Amino acid sequence: MAVCWRCPDCQEISCETEIEVAGQPLACDHCERAQIPRHTRCVVCDSPNPWSRRDSIHFLCRSCGHVQTFYSHMASA
Repeated sequence: MAVCWRCPDCQEISCETEIEVAGQPLACDHCERAQIPRHTRCVVCDSPNPWSRRDSIHFLCRSCGHVQTFYSHMASA
């Protein structure tokens, strides 16, 4: 499962299969503009910079409580 976010420029939803833990720019799937993760918006409440890491695979929106689960395809077998 990917973590999804709303682009602050075009308002479309994009999803990432790789999470940029180091805060590297993400590319919007629609307008292809690079976004710094702290500028992205929650897909549910549209809150700016919503995500905090609850644990190694869960991301929590600090505004509405929406939780997304991220499973990397790089996980060890």
